Amino acid sequence: MRSTERDGSRTERGKTASLVAKHTAPPTDQGGWYAYTREMLESPAYRTLSYNARKAFDRLVIEHIGHGRTSNGKLIVTHEQFHDYGVTAEYVADALDELAFKGLLRIERGRAGDGTAHPSRFRLTTDGDYEGARATNEWRRTTMERAREWSETVRHLMREQRAKASGKKNSSLRNSEIRPLRKPEIRKAS
Repeated sequence: MRSTERDGSRTERGKTASLVAKHTAPPTDQGGWYAYTREMLESPAYRTLSYNARKAFDRLVIEHIGHGRTSNGKLIVTHEQFHDYGVTAEYVADALDELAFKGLLRIERGRAGDGTAHPSRFRLTTDGDYEGARATNEWRRTTMERAREWSETVRHLMREQRAKASGKKNSSLRNSEIRPLRKPEIRKAS
């Protein structure tokens, strides 16, 4: 028997390998796919995400897949879409700031207009953009110390900046004080 011939065993690049390839290929009938690398999943940037930031990231991935992975950098997701997906309404801005700080997301901020919408546009740094540029993988720069810095100081500074810009005195972020309920008026029967 020559060394280049197959010996017919299932472990030699034969039937088993084709079955593995078949069952591990990205699904074509489920609307698209997005690959999470092991390096990213084990990174401090991803592991230290808050619940709301992880939900926001997942919602952005869904939007990216929905556009056939061809519109990264022009992704638009509304506040309501984030909330409907499970991000707590008052923490949407905080979740997006966290993703941007940890390098998983780039945000081109929108602005209010005179009846014309100027929405924020998002770019996942884990995949190439709509112009054909490669993934920037900015999340690799996030260390455990930088992630700790986010939770200890930067989050609160950004919350204050958002509150200052909106003119609100207090942001609801991490505000545990519950407002008292109004006492209902009791009407007397006349």
